[in-house]
Amino acid sequence: MSNTEQILLDFQTHIQSSPLPTRHSLGVADKTIRGYMYDISIFLRWWEQVHAVKFDIEHLKNNPFLLNKKKLQDFLTWLETERKYTASTILRHAASLRSFSDYLNALEVIQHDPTRGLRLPIKKQSDPKGLDDDQRAQFEFAFLSPWLNKVTKRKRTKETLAPKRLARDKAIAFLMLYAGPRVEETYALNLGDIEIYPRSGILHIRKGKNAKERDVPLPKAAREALTEWLKVRSEYSINHDALFVELRRGTFKRLSMRSMQMMVAEAGQQAGLDRLEPPVAVTPHILRHTYLYMLRKAGVSAEVRAEMAGHSLETTMKYGSPKLEEKQRAADLLDNVVTI
Repeated sequence: MSNTEQILLDFQTHIQSSPLPTRHSLGVADKTIRGYMYDISIFLRWWEQVHAVKFDIEHLKNNPFLLNKKKLQDFLTWLETERKYTASTILRHAASLRSFSDYLNALEVIQHDPTRGLRLPIKKQSDPKGLDDDQRAQFEFAFLSPWLNKVTKRKRTKETLAPKRLARDKAIAFLMLYAGPRVEETYALNLGDIEIYPRSGILHIRKGKNAKERDVPLPKAAREALTEWLKVRSEYSINHDALFVELRRGTFKRLSMRSMQMMVAEAGQQAGLDRLEPPVAVTPHILRHTYLYMLRKAGVSAEVRAEMAGHSLETTMKYGSPKLEEKQRAADLLDNVVTI
């Protein structure tokens, strides 16, 4: 194993077992870890190009101020001028460098923060993009009957499972659209994580972003779609805790995040949203933004919206966490905006 590979491996172990500098809780997502590892690998390659030697932990111990703010600023400038990275990507690299600095301090290789005072680009703020009411109606109508074509090159043949897959896929899409879970949260759901009653329901997110738990009331549209899927699910002898599973004969397994993403994209294409001007590419994140957009239009406060979405906002903590009854009233408002 090369010196660089060992540094990256040890850095990965540090990230997995320690809070990131930007927060105080454990539970880093795999996607975040991969991003940080990739960013630091670029930094280590840049270091070797600039200094004509590999980044070396022992060498840095002897002269810790070789790693200083000026060099990190030069690296970020190189990302902007040479690699033409956007402001948001450069900000992510800066976050990775802060975590790497924290790792080196934990090793006592350095005892200073070379990221302190870095000049960072300002990310252009834009409104989150979600589906408007007309686009949402088009998207929901796509689930009125099964379709056979896939986004991938492989074509489905007509089969008896199509209506059953429709029930499952509609439950996933309507859950994302009317309760706002992230795709990784939807993937991790088990049967015990939903409660459905005649006039209400609750979605339990056991491990959301930053390892936060939250309970989200389920509006009528999500409850009805989930109920239909549970009826279909009960027809199979599924020995699996996962709420959403593959519908293939034989051994059932948890439906992958990639399959959920492809299904949502396919539904958007089936609805013709990709043929609009400008075209709309539907993703689970777009559905989540649509959920927050509907709550905002319904007059739900920012504090309640943040709590229901699992966002970490300081303003939420200033005013206290909304009670379940308050969140239930907010979710009930969405019962009046169903388009089918």
